[in-house]
Amino acid sequence: MIIIDKKLTPVFVATSFAAACFGQSVHAAEYDIYGKAEVQIANTDNGVMRYAKKGTQIDAPFSRIGVKGQHVLTDSLKAVFKYEVQVKGFEHDDTDEPFSARNTYLGLAGNFGEVVVGRNDTRFKYSEGKVDNFNETQADIAQLLPGQDRLGDTITYSSKSYAGAQLSLTYALKDDSANNEAGYAATLIYGDRGLKNKNYYVAISHIDSLNNINASRIVGAWQKNDLQLGAIYQHSESVDGTKSGNGYVLSASYTIDKWQPKLQFASDDSTIRQSTKGSQWTAGVDYLFDKQTTAYLFYTDLDLQQQTDSSLALGLKYKF
Repeated sequence: MIIIDKKLTPVFVATSFAAACFGQSVHAAEYDIYGKAEVQIANTDNGVMRYAKKGTQIDAPFSRIGVKGQHVLTDSLKAVFKYEVQVKGFEHDDTDEPFSARNTYLGLAGNFGEVVVGRNDTRFKYSEGKVDNFNETQADIAQLLPGQDRLGDTITYSSKSYAGAQLSLTYALKDDSANNEAGYAATLIYGDRGLKNKNYYVAISHIDSLNNINASRIVGAWQKNDLQLGAIYQHSESVDGTKSGNGYVLSASYTIDKWQPKLQFASDDSTIRQSTKGSQWTAGVDYLFDKQTTAYLFYTDLDLQQQTDSSLALGLKYKF
């Protein structure tokens, strides 16, 4: 954590003023600067799949930089914040708009849990945990599964963990909703979403009228030594009732020294994310230089009813 004086930013001034109103002494803010730099060379056959153009391209998939932190207001209350942007300046065709919005919010945390307001992953998207072995690539489960959304003008509540269980909610007011309806997502988690402190993760999640869909899913992940398995089952419907169907994801990875081969299969017949039902399988391997740096190679094949696409990608990813 980096310690800075309260006068350095308006956010810290405002939270320090709030602390004074509670009769507390002035506290410094604690924050982290973090991000991900990634470069990928990919050859894609037809450019049908999302996040990939036809032909051979150099991309920076979802590279980003952000700042997150907290400011103590009282013995039982603190302000929390995150400001994060996607950085697209790597690429020739993105120099005019090198940044785009990602999770950006401000809120309060205490014994009640945490409440933040702003742009955030819905708790439905959050429920996927670490099941997606090819997250933020053209093999991302969002290629087929609806509900993998990051929405602005939302309120997110996360409870504290009780006996390994945690409840979290996303709420969007009617006036700020994409379909002019108030909507919410609710997720109940049991275990460890990151599979670091426990070797299992289970989630039940439901979304109602957020971004024009209703959906429910069950998520599970399990890790034993170097083997990790994951699965998602989901039922989705459009808010107007014209589209509905089921989707699922199966994933597996195995770590051998610094090598990590990975497999994944996804399918969905709701025709919400794509215009027809489809399936996608992906095989790849990561080379883990250390906890921050990963080189990877994967091949993915998307099969829709009337179109197909495939992509071969080689990349390097650095997290800081």
